[in-house]
Amino acid sequence: MWIVVDYEPVAAFGLRPSNTTSSGGKSLLVPTPYAIKMALLDRLIRYGGLDYGVDRFPLVRDLEIELHVPFAVAVNRTFQKVLRPGGKGEIWNQTIAQREYVFHAGSLSLAFGLADAAFTDEIVYMLPSINYFGRKGSFMQFVGHRLLDDPPGTAQGYIDLCHPTETLGFGFLQRMDNMRSDATFEDVSVYGSPRSDGGRISYNVILPYQLAHHGFNHTVYEVEPQP
Repeated sequence: MWIVVDYEPVAAFGLRPSNTTSSGGKSLLVPTPYAIKMALLDRLIRYGGLDYGVDRFPLVRDLEIELHVPFAVAVNRTFQKVLRPGGKGEIWNQTIAQREYVFHAGSLSLAFGLADAAFTDEIVYMLPSINYFGRKGSFMQFVGHRLLDDPPGTAQGYIDLCHPTETLGFGFLQRMDNMRSDATFEDVSVYGSPRSDGGRISYNVILPYQLAHHGFNHTVYEVEPQP
């Protein structure tokens, strides 16, 4: 069983790569499977409590996810003043940091492949309550969903987010992260071991974007036209 859900952008999207520090200013163009699954896990816990979320974690972890990207994205780069804990008697230090904000033109469509059909109704119930992916404030508006027997696949313009792109070609290379198949709830919990890798596995996926315009503080990408 596959659930296809559409979200419309409400605000700028932002999600830094998982291998960067909190001061990193770059942003990914679209959410990763890890970010999507964590958003769903968050809603399950808010709905049914911690034990409810822990019980359903394996089902969330093993979800297959495909994505139909917005037809265009604009990446805006800005410089901001930020405060960091100070030293030598100072409470805060001011510094400059680069930040990127991504604006989506068009809807973001996600397809979820479920190994357990009994989990379908719970997923359908939770999806409308997810209102952002990635950085807080990256708001998305749920539009609707539909059920499919088979994955939508490349014929409908969807790309596999959960596995690396095997064939190199033209497009935008994005670093993705997903939950390992052996990850536990303790691995992904923010209250887990500080040395944990978050139960992540990283790989590269090619998004079907080509450069449309570039300026000193912005870059625009558009979906490659189909041959």
